[in-house]
Amino acid sequence: MEGQNTAPTELFVIRPSGEITLKAPRARRRFQESLRNNITDALRAREIDCALRMDGARILLTTSSQQAAGQILPKVFGIKSFSLVEAQADCDITAIVQAGSEAFANTVRDRSFAVRAKRSGHDKDRMGFTSVDIAKQLGAALNQFGSVDLGTPDVAVEVEAEMPRVWMYANRVEGAGGLPLGVQGRALTLLSGGFDSAVAAWRIMKRGVASDFLLCNLGGSAYERMVLQVAKVLAELWAHGQRPRFFVVDFNPVVDELRSRVRDTYLQIALKWQMYRIAELIAVEEGHDVIVTGEAIGQVSSQTLKNLASIDAATALPIIRPLITHDKHEIIVEAERIGTAPLSARVREYCALSDAPPVTASSADRVIDEIGKLDSESLPAAAAARTMFDLKKLGATELRTLYLFVDQISTESTLVDCQPRHMFESWHAPDAVHVDPETFAEGFRALDKAKPYVVYCTYGTQSPYFAEIMQQAGYEAYAFRGGLSAVKKACEEL
Repeated sequence: MEGQNTAPTELFVIRPSGEITLKAPRARRRFQESLRNNITDALRAREIDCALRMDGARILLTTSSQQAAGQILPKVFGIKSFSLVEAQADCDITAIVQAGSEAFANTVRDRSFAVRAKRSGHDKDRMGFTSVDIAKQLGAALNQFGSVDLGTPDVAVEVEAEMPRVWMYANRVEGAGGLPLGVQGRALTLLSGGFDSAVAAWRIMKRGVASDFLLCNLGGSAYERMVLQVAKVLAELWAHGQRPRFFVVDFNPVVDELRSRVRDTYLQIALKWQMYRIAELIAVEEGHDVIVTGEAIGQVSSQTLKNLASIDAATALPIIRPLITHDKHEIIVEAERIGTAPLSARVREYCALSDAPPVTASSADRVIDEIGKLDSESLPAAAAARTMFDLKKLGATELRTLYLFVDQISTESTLVDCQPRHMFESWHAPDAVHVDPETFAEGFRALDKAKPYVVYCTYGTQSPYFAEIMQQAGYEAYAFRGGLSAVKKACEEL
């Protein structure tokens, strides 16, 4: 940690986003300090030793974990770019040329290059040389190894001179940009686990807004686990300096009430309305400033301009839609870049409540008329019963045990017997589907993805493994806790 010196240290020069440097002095200092704290949190969370200090508009990082630090820095919001310092020298033209030619001879060998120098600081006029002098003399020394190209070189050797030191590097890694996370307040993001809501969460975080997540759960425990995994990726990879929380509300009672009281054509927009309202209840109680969604114009029926305008009346809190003008391809490409796409691709859609043609041009008054048919106390009760997870504390073990096992068999679930064929024929649960354990990894894919499944085996040892494979493939599947004797008893109790 800071102050340790147990291994050779490397120096990184970190350049904050240009937006930060344009702030008024007081705001700039606050943003810079937040960025420094977030970088420290990102590195120390991975047990990377580090020491950071401000150097004018830049941040200097020393660490003995060069590779590990270089992998995490691109995922800290507020960093425009960074470079590993490859050579240092005294502020003397002869020393600069000698150190630079030794450090970059192999880098520019048989390649085109340019030397780009910059002097800075109050004492730059006392250096005795100019930026052009550095470029010319170091360029001449390196010209024996490569060829000069001042336009589009293969390698740009950069030299920063500020008394009493000079840094040199030929690498400039782009950062995430944006603003340091946490400098722009807090948001509650409605997260379904799909491509859209995950990318919307990432985009609002990039603008410095710390985000918690809310799942209005329509799909059971396996679905909850999938969405929680998406939130976990966002928290671990991008939420440096923050402790994002994941709230879950069981929305099935809300849906049951909607189906019994609201006209079919208004079910979709009424569902979205109720999600907004419960988000507002939680946001006000938890201190969030805005609600964020992944909606984009025209993507589904509830996202026409008229429907979006009518839904806005559901809450007094501002609704932020970072993806409002994006098309699906753009969203998926960004999901792949930020790391949520593989998980989002497996998440099922649970929002289709009716086969009736949905209204596409509603008004707030008409939606209010439909919502007026509902019990006014149902949403506050659902909000009060929410569960909450600290995403940074949540580990792989909890993600597995919380969502993988069941102790009862529901009549709504299809039983999957994964015993060898001869044992299945000896005894199996009534109406159970057999999938051979030797070919299970492919065999289960013939099952209907729209149904829930409970997997069992002879001793209860293989079923968790197989159920997890199914969950990871987007199935709602659980492992029955126990072997055949427990399965037989559960079947008798049905």
